[in-house]
Amino acid sequence: MYGKEYSVQDGFSKNERELKMYIMIGILVFVIACAVIAKLISYKYWTCIYTAFGNENYYKAVAKLEREGIPFKTKTPINLGTENFQNRHETTQYDVFVKKEQEHIAQRAINKN
Repeated sequence: MYGKEYSVQDGFSKNERELKMYIMIGILVFVIACAVIAKLISYKYWTCIYTAFGNENYYKAVAKLEREGIPFKTKTPINLGTENFQNRHETTQYDVFVKKEQEHIAQRAINKN
């Protein structure tokens, strides 16, 4: 009918469906970009004070920070190159972040025995 192709399913032409798909893809890219930017901004005022390898070292460090009442964040970089998948709990890297103004207090807490 007058050069438009209509689908029985949704009543929209092929061009309209393509436009909707591009809009949805654009919205998805925008949401992902916003999430990445928010994550980067949230770490702006935090500093990495400790990098632990393995669960045991991580829990020891975090327990010391919790004992002192120091808030922290943890980041675990993705390690796709690990050959020892079954023992990944022994080799996982954990980066521990604290607020910049509490860096010295956190360092003392981590280094206590």
